[in-house]
Amino acid sequence: MKNEGYNALYRQIMKGTAVFGGTGLITMLANIVKGKLVAVLLSDYGMGISSLMQSALNPVQQLFLFGLPTVGVKEIATEGDAEKKAQKVLTFRRILYTLAFFGMCTMTVCATLFSISTFGDDTHAVWFVEMSVALLFFILAAGENTILQGYRRLKALAACNLIGVVSGLVFSIPLYYFYGVEGIVPAMIVLAVMSYGCTRYFTRRIAISPQQETWRETWSKGYAMLMFGGAMMIAGVIGTLSTYFVNTFIRSYGSISDVGLFQAANTITLQCTSLVFTAMATDYYPHLSSVLKQKKEAVQLVEQEGEIVMLVMATITALLILFAPLIVRVLLTEKFDGIVPLLRLIALSFIGRAFCFPLDYVCLAKGDKAFFFWVDGVWTNAKTFLLFVVGYYFFGLIGLGYATVANALIDIVVSSMLNKWRYDVHYSKAMLEVFLPLTALNILALAATCLPNTLLSIGITAACVLTVCIFSYIQLDRRIGIKDLWKKYGKR
Repeated sequence: MKNEGYNALYRQIMKGTAVFGGTGLITMLANIVKGKLVAVLLSDYGMGISSLMQSALNPVQQLFLFGLPTVGVKEIATEGDAEKKAQKVLTFRRILYTLAFFGMCTMTVCATLFSISTFGDDTHAVWFVEMSVALLFFILAAGENTILQGYRRLKALAACNLIGVVSGLVFSIPLYYFYGVEGIVPAMIVLAVMSYGCTRYFTRRIAISPQQETWRETWSKGYAMLMFGGAMMIAGVIGTLSTYFVNTFIRSYGSISDVGLFQAANTITLQCTSLVFTAMATDYYPHLSSVLKQKKEAVQLVEQEGEIVMLVMATITALLILFAPLIVRVLLTEKFDGIVPLLRLIALSFIGRAFCFPLDYVCLAKGDKAFFFWVDGVWTNAKTFLLFVVGYYFFGLIGLGYATVANALIDIVVSSMLNKWRYDVHYSKAMLEVFLPLTALNILALAATCLPNTLLSIGITAACVLTVCIFSYIQLDRRIGIKDLWKKYGKR
């Protein structure tokens, strides 16, 4: 076992993952319950209205957030001086609050246009006027969440997430019950206000000293934030367009059913894996930003984050490969049985995403907006679009699975080379000793699912998955001392 100081960083990584992974799991379950109750109380028509309103809100919210939450975390986390950190909080708040106000005004003024584009007529314009209030408070809540993350208040962030999802469930159901479809927008407003109130309560508890600055100074200091945020926003738009064009191509050369099947496979894998990535990024990003100037500490953090995320994600991937048929039947219906091979391929590609995950945050932590825009925004999306088009054109639906695996392999090579060349950040032998055997075992498990003998296929796949689980447990125990923690807390 490594020395205690070495274990401390691993344990810190796992602590943040456990806290936000648990919160994310509760959030996911609450959303499932909410979706079921909405289906019962509002029927399919009400669910459609709710989906349309949410789909109209999301792009406007992303537009007026302007990528600032990600930039704000870096700016706040990297500042060591308390006074300068407080000054950055003031600048960030002023800019984001201004954008939130303009977002609300824009949605109010354009309510009729939103109604026509969403519902085909202007009869629902008042809903969008009301929803502008929700937009305002959702953006404000995102800003306060950014401050909590920048100060690395993990427990407060987790509490806000829990309170938000629980309050959304508790307050929305009565509104749906008594007002039906008319209660959809008020429920969104209540959720937004509750989210902001909760986050603001916790940020007020942080010792942030009052600061003074003119609005001219605010815009002068915030210019860099806006430029980086703008690059991120444009990159996000390119990603959205790439997804749209992929779906359009599949519909044109195949069918709408293939689009639905592909999205179903993607959704299942994302539900099972996004909890890990989101949970780990919540603490990893501000932590990396804060230690980036200390080269040795930063490289060690990237290395250890990579090892932990690989051990966790490889285990999830193995379980997805083994239980894919059961998962499809539970979450969907027997009509979707055909996506099982596709789902397994997409699951395998997430090992590549886990490998690249810690490296991809280095450019964000450094504020390298040009690198982020051209690599993450242009190169990544252009490559992904081309691979999906070629894969589907030549191999049909399963070709999309081949494309995701090829995409992951290319990302591993490119991300490793670019981070080594531009930042001199790279993995050591220890990471490869985790990555290579886990990847090989998952590939073997996937290959075993193709065997014609069902019993032999299940047996070999299960053996590979069991080996992955045991290997991951042993490696985690070496890093964080699972047995020691169990003995320590099991006695309580």
